[in-house]
Amino acid sequence: MKQIGGFFPYEPLLETENHFWESLCPEGGSLGFFMSGRCANYYALMDIALTDTKKTAYVPIYTCETVLDPFLKAGYELLFYDVTKDMTPIFEESALERISVINLCGYYGFCNYDRDFIRKCSEMGVIIIEDTTHSIFSGNGIDPCCDYVVGSLRKWIGVPAGGFACKRKGTFSLPVHRPEEAHLSLRRISMKGKLELMSAVSGQTDPHAMEQLNASFWDAEMMLRRIFDSYGSDEESESILRRYDFDHLKKQRRKNYQYLLDHMPGHPQLTIVFPALPDETVPSHFTVYAKDRDMVQAYLSGHGIKSTAYWPKGPMVDTAGRGEADYIYSHVLSLPCDQRYGVEEMEYICRKIQDMPF
Repeated sequence: MKQIGGFFPYEPLLETENHFWESLCPEGGSLGFFMSGRCANYYALMDIALTDTKKTAYVPIYTCETVLDPFLKAGYELLFYDVTKDMTPIFEESALERISVINLCGYYGFCNYDRDFIRKCSEMGVIIIEDTTHSIFSGNGIDPCCDYVVGSLRKWIGVPAGGFACKRKGTFSLPVHRPEEAHLSLRRISMKGKLELMSAVSGQTDPHAMEQLNASFWDAEMMLRRIFDSYGSDEESESILRRYDFDHLKKQRRKNYQYLLDHMPGHPQLTIVFPALPDETVPSHFTVYAKDRDMVQAYLSGHGIKSTAYWPKGPMVDTAGRGEADYIYSHVLSLPCDQRYGVEEMEYICRKIQDMPF
């Protein structure tokens, strides 16, 4: 059975550099590559902490625990802002006096946050750190007032490392650790193995072999959650980031997302989270709400379609009294629409959802 979705194998690269990163970090800023997004986030926070005496961060109630972990490791108190079912952050003006840092996220490439509030943060000296793991390729994916840009491309392309951090004004001064080779080795094994498996059988996937590769992939992920620190990237990963064809990535993801919007059947199990594709948006996934998520995931998996719930609710998050955020955690589900695929795969996803018998 052919698999649609899942982690990325190694992919073809351009012969020349893409010059994407020069556009990300303005003149007078500082850019670094890191082993992962949480390593990049932690490094940026440690840079902020050099002068931040208040150390209170305003963070989204809907987020990944691996986004929150760097804040705790860097010694920050967390204050949570709410998020509605359409993935719009709800900022409270009263928080402005309490916080020293705000963390932003344009969910799945769609940036719906209040730009005026972010401007007020900047005017009051609140440091703005935007996690662009979902929004790095969207035209409005970085707020003009942003002080730090962090993220990872691991959900976008095949790369062993993939973290990045940009200080928009000034230079980084703290040391960067060498990457943890045991972690990167597990990722390389998984990526290379998946490429070989797909090449050897013309895209038809041996479930047992793929299961073993997925195990190596998650071994690497669990290791990272235990050991993350200010780990830098490796030469291979930086070369991939500098030579990947991001123009093709952006065009194909938008094309696939629009196809799914235009052809997705109206199934009672599913509700599309973002029912329109703005011109500036490059989506990371096609995200829906599923009434019975476990059942939908199992059905799709049985037909070779890998879906993911971003994210499980972490131990630091309390959604009591926050019904819409709680609903997101319980029902959100992301389908693949990435550059590995085209009309044939998108049509297959739509057809299998049309046939879903519950």
